[in-house]
Amino acid sequence: MSIKGIHVVRKSRPGGKVKYYYYTYRGGPQFWTSDSQRIDLPGKKLPEKFLAAYAEHRDHERLPPKDTFARTVVLYRTRCAAYKRMKPKGRAARSKYLEKWLEMPLAQGPIARDAPISVFDSRKIIRFITGYRDTVWAHSLSSADDAVIALSAFLTWCKRDGRLDWNRASGIEQVYQRPTEARIWSEDEQEAFLSTASDHLRWAFQLLLHTGLRREDLTRLPISAVRKEHILIPTSKSGRRQTALIPITPPLRELLSELQSARQELNTPPTTILFSSRGKPWTAEGFGTSFDRHRTSIGLGPKDGGPTIHDMRKTCATYMVILQQQYPALISDQILIDLFGWTEKTLSKMKRIYVSDKAVIDAISEADFGPEQEQNL
Repeated sequence: MSIKGIHVVRKSRPGGKVKYYYYTYRGGPQFWTSDSQRIDLPGKKLPEKFLAAYAEHRDHERLPPKDTFARTVVLYRTRCAAYKRMKPKGRAARSKYLEKWLEMPLAQGPIARDAPISVFDSRKIIRFITGYRDTVWAHSLSSADDAVIALSAFLTWCKRDGRLDWNRASGIEQVYQRPTEARIWSEDEQEAFLSTASDHLRWAFQLLLHTGLRREDLTRLPISAVRKEHILIPTSKSGRRQTALIPITPPLRELLSELQSARQELNTPPTTILFSSRGKPWTAEGFGTSFDRHRTSIGLGPKDGGPTIHDMRKTCATYMVILQQQYPALISDQILIDLFGWTEKTLSKMKRIYVSDKAVIDAISEADFGPEQEQNL
């Protein structure tokens, strides 16, 4: 959707081409150009870079008073190299947390937004930070920790830039205790999810189980990534410098065939393997929301201590080790290394972290292996 107040100018170029120029408002500074067609039409999602450019120019126009916390946050967004290197999603989350910190109340004075940045040099600020954290993010301990991490990163930049002598958020004890043991989706939990999910969620869940891909890679997985015996995809977490090599096991091949048949029934088949109920590729955020909404509806949400979408990667690792016993020629240790981005030195360690020994032992005990598989146990 378009942003209220922006001014767009259409200009014809040589050769019949058209170019659009975007201004923060009529008479304001130009912040974007696009060729051929407008990108801010109703019903179209605005690119994240477009939104970032607009926000940056608006920030410059409405700069808070000099040397205040709010002014320093604006400078951080425009000058901090580490912040600029973050992915758009990460920058958006960092900015969201900092905007919340601007509203932190201080004793007998203004809120943090209007206070001089120097207040963060005082040791007294620590109790304001922890108190505000425990109030605003009481609903999610992991978000509370992430909020302090965002503030600490900002204060570290302030220190390096000569604006502060201390980072008082550094060393604040975390409140969320992350589980150290691998949490996998049990067979009962998988059945509960799959038996009540729509086809589109069911396909996504099963593809997660067979590939162990992270959410961003799963939703953008193109049909062209499917080869004869493997799926190949550069991973987003590595900046696409590493490629996941996923073996197409018989169960995965059956799933891919089902998905191909479903795509062929659409008027406009998507170029991605997965797609939503609208016949369009999933967005990572849209898929994550649908996934979490469904698991909560069946009693596997956060309040119930149920497994998460991230636990699917651990479940897949366990599942692949089980399949390794059934298909040793297809799934070697090297395949696991390529699939999960591990190294030979860390293979055993990562198996301990990601694989549920109990699930593997139970599966092997219950399986009816043939002579060839028994020799590999």
